[in-house]
Amino acid sequence: MKNPSSDVVLSAKYPHAPIRGIAALSKALGVHQNVLVQVASTASKMYRLAKQEVKPDNSIRQTFDAQPRLKAVQIRIKERLLQQVVFPSYLHGSLRGCSPRTNAAMHVRAKITFAEDITQFFPSASRTLVRRAWIKLFGFSEDVADLLTDLTTLNGGLPQGAVTSSFLANLIFWDYEPRLVKTLASRGLTYSRYVDDVTVSSRRRVEPEDKTYVVAQIYGMLLHHGFFPNREKQKITTSAKSMQTTKLVHNIQIGLPSGERKRIRAAVYALERRAFSGERGVDITKELASVSTRVGRLGSFHKVPAAALKKRLVVVRGLLTPSEEFLPVALTDQDKSYLPSPSPPWST
Repeated sequence: MKNPSSDVVLSAKYPHAPIRGIAALSKALGVHQNVLVQVASTASKMYRLAKQEVKPDNSIRQTFDAQPRLKAVQIRIKERLLQQVVFPSYLHGSLRGCSPRTNAAMHVRAKITFAEDITQFFPSASRTLVRRAWIKLFGFSEDVADLLTDLTTLNGGLPQGAVTSSFLANLIFWDYEPRLVKTLASRGLTYSRYVDDVTVSSRRRVEPEDKTYVVAQIYGMLLHHGFFPNREKQKITTSAKSMQTTKLVHNIQIGLPSGERKRIRAAVYALERRAFSGERGVDITKELASVSTRVGRLGSFHKVPAAALKKRLVVVRGLLTPSEEFLPVALTDQDKSYLPSPSPPWST
């Protein structure tokens, strides 16, 4: 959970009494002690590869899904231990009330932004770091820490996709990050992290030597914990250009990048072309659902252009599922200004 008061919290805190012994852990989780020990002993064999994809930098992202018995225990760990942690305000990944939007909001109106990506973050979040967090941050005994580490790691790292992994990812720098945040703040710099995306910004001009200092500070934290920066994804951007954090523009206010907005408009137009050409069936219905979701996302940042696109989707939906509810609507001149060029015949 996030800090419920207005006080600035720089360090993650576990507000409850430390758990000392497997019997106490069993009671805290509401899971029989024998079950905990048995599941932990075979946890590494209780995952399936849910998805594997090649990222733009040619590295491979693997997402795992835990088998029901292990997942049930991990859910208890998440709810009764990890969600009890008071997280600092500079962490935004998979936390209640946080999102890419809240992360980007920390850097609105900055004059310069430093964006760093961590290479293979989840596999590199080592078992040693996870165990240390259970012992030093939570204050748990070593036998409890060993068991919890067995239950939440895979192949020596965090399994991306497991319900506990995003919380532990937020805690992986728990002892170093607060000092970094404080050091940067003393120089007028704002720090945030969204899982493996680190952003630092300043509302004033940063001298070349200070730029080197900022990057060195970030890299120092990563290397100290056995991580490596993805130098190909490093971006240092000034307000003269489009500054992005977690794929959102934040120069003056939070919004989608212009390229993404164009792609959404193009997707609506392509869908219209298919519908007016007479295409029907499962494929176009699925595409309508997908495009509607994208337009909805556009609307959370850009209400006026999204409203016009939503009216056009109502017409498409009426063609695919004819009924009085979906009769064509009259478009205003403002609506028409958002139509692609050339406009479909029905829009005039």
